[in-house]
Amino acid sequence: MPLKLTELTFLVLVLLGLGVVHFSRLTPDERDQIQLEVCLEQLYLFEKAYFAKHGRYFDPNDERIRRAWWQIEGYTWEFWPMSTGFWLVVRADLDGDGQRGAWTIDAVHSKVKILNQD
Repeated sequence: MPLKLTELTFLVLVLLGLGVVHFSRLTPDERDQIQLEVCLEQLYLFEKAYFAKHGRYFDPNDERIRRAWWQIEGYTWEFWPMSTGFWLVVRADLDGDGQRGAWTIDAVHSKVKILNQD
């Protein structure tokens, strides 16, 4: 007994939906990396806005700033403010394998660069 066109269409749509659900899941490691990169891009925007208003960059390692940024807890930050800009490096072990990855952002580039993949 051949399938009717509507039954075949329904079957194809169900299989496509299951495939999308199965292959679009993020692992916890991928989710953590995305969160870290978004946090760095937000810091970039805040640094630029702060500089425009105050003529200097703020240090994200400052205790007052760290309390406001709960996302950065557990990460090691290195921040270098310069007269011409800033450079920020974050190191973290997102997948718990003992090897820390490193990500950077600076005053010139708003896109996060991966220095060392975790």
